[in-house]
Amino acid sequence: ISLKQKGKGVLVAARIASDKSWNAASNACQRAALTKARMAQEPAPEESPNLIPQVKLQPGLDDLELAGKSDTQEDSEWSKSGSPESASTPEAQADKPNSKWADFPVEQWRSAVYVNRAYFGQLCSDTADFIVNIAEQVKLSGRRVSLVEVGCGTGEFVRETAETFRVAVGVDFNPHFIEFCKHEAADEGATRQRYVQGDACALVDLMKTEFPVHEGLFWDDVRVVACVGNTIGIIPQHLKAAVYKQMFELAGPSGIVIMAYWNAAWFGDAVQNFYHANPQLCGSFTGESINLGTTTLSTPSGYCTHWTSVSEARAVMDSLGAEIISLKQKGKGVLVAAGAWIETCTDMA
Repeated sequence: ISLKQKGKGVLVAARIASDKSWNAASNACQRAALTKARMAQEPAPEESPNLIPQVKLQPGLDDLELAGKSDTQEDSEWSKSGSPESASTPEAQADKPNSKWADFPVEQWRSAVYVNRAYFGQLCSDTADFIVNIAEQVKLSGRRVSLVEVGCGTGEFVRETAETFRVAVGVDFNPHFIEFCKHEAADEGATRQRYVQGDACALVDLMKTEFPVHEGLFWDDVRVVACVGNTIGIIPQHLKAAVYKQMFELAGPSGIVIMAYWNAAWFGDAVQNFYHANPQLCGSFTGESINLGTTTLSTPSGYCTHWTSVSEARAVMDSLGAEIISLKQKGKGVLVAAGAWIETCTDMA
């Protein structure tokens, strides 16, 4: 149900899935006892009393992904025309190819992600804790949980949280990002991770292809569908409704949609200390690109992002007919968990 490394301790909460599992657990305990007995009979290797085991940890990987991921992915995941939010007319959209973001290089992307780590570090940790805690509460009720991250970038957030879920799926429009994620998962032997290239406006169909409904895997679980790191803030306005609809439809009546917005209260600070310091993300810009009234940045490079207030996040969920389970303002973030308690939800079973 939960496994956490806390300083000098490793804390685990678990349940037996079924009566048949008792036999497997008993056999495992017997094997562990035999192994311990054999080890007790073998001479211990020589060791310095001051030797500290070199354990390879991966702190803050979620920091890297959430901090910069979504803003760079504006067109790669959301706009088939490749146009930013500011290109609102069909003519403007037709003039801009989508290859700009669909072919965005992995190396350049990860460079931006690492630069962003310092600014969003605490929010990334808060976001991961928020989602993991919700998943653990579901598991305490006896249900299994799976995760889909919409706009996974190069997969840092999925890799950080995957062990909490039965299966953790990252979806991204950029095929280079997905190939990178698959390679990393294979190197780690991460069998719980899946990565799917495709359009978030067709999210349900993507998951049906990846997980045939009749097989049960994924569809039998409580589905947590997350869009973190302000990915939603860079989606062109005319596509946002479709993305929200697909997320709630995929979650289903018993699932949970989680949004991690960037907090509008921090927009002014971010313009100075995040965007100006990160030109590889949004390009150079002047004051004309900044709209403090709408907390929106639209740069000459075509990059456009919107930061969301607490009241706006609540209004969005209300307009979708969703019931808010939790809404928290956490520093630079606004974290929302909502249930798809709406009649229009499709029963995926």
